[in-house]
Amino acid sequence: MRVLSVGAAVAGSLLIATSASAAEPRLMAALGNTILTMTDIGPKHTQVSVDDKPVFEDKESEMLSFVGAYSLKERWIALFQADTGAKDCPTRFRIIEVGGPQPVVSYPFGSCSDAAQVTIDNDMLTVSMPQPAGGGEAAWTYRNGKIGRTK
Repeated sequence: MRVLSVGAAVAGSLLIATSASAAEPRLMAALGNTILTMTDIGPKHTQVSVDDKPVFEDKESEMLSFVGAYSLKERWIALFQADTGAKDCPTRFRIIEVGGPQPVVSYPFGSCSDAAQVTIDNDMLTVSMPQPAGGGEAAWTYRNGKIGRTK
């Protein structure tokens, strides 16, 4: 089992494009034969596209950040962190899977902590993080296009 911290380097090609223009991509990543692009459309409006087709638009977060890309067999999993700016739950995560017939986008998940650890075991990706107020650890597992809380 491999454990990767959120700040760990990831396998694959990654090109980070920095631009002052709102219409230019902020991030472009080659995940296998697929190009993932993250573009800031406006304030609190970020669009994520796969091969130039929009698959997700975040219109609620203060900032959507690319955490990392992880290879699971013939698929790629991109993990994103949404910083909401809310006091009660400042951080949520979302997964976008590419490499299948269509991209799969998970619903938002997390314990509201930004201290996530990623574990990969065969065809399963687990994102673990502390629960607020010292409540132990929480974990979500992504497998076969579905995410569920496991801890």
